Amino acid sequence: MRATAAGPGPSPAGVPGDEREARGALAAAERELAGRRMKALPALPGELARLLASVAAAGSAHAYLLTEGDG
Repeated sequence: MRATAAGPGPSPAGVPGDEREARGALAAAERELAGRRMKALPALPGELARLLASVAAAGSAHAYLLTEGDG
């Protein structure tokens, strides 16, 4: 059996076909999720809150990098 690399195909439902728009949509989803994680922090014990804060910060950085240079 021979493996083949998946090439570009049709965009899944709800994903913009334009690369810039797709990155923008992903960045918006990352920002929304980071916001939800930050809102959950006060209800968590210390170590878990610190971990979730780090994950939220990583998501925010990811959102920034996805839109960096889009002006």
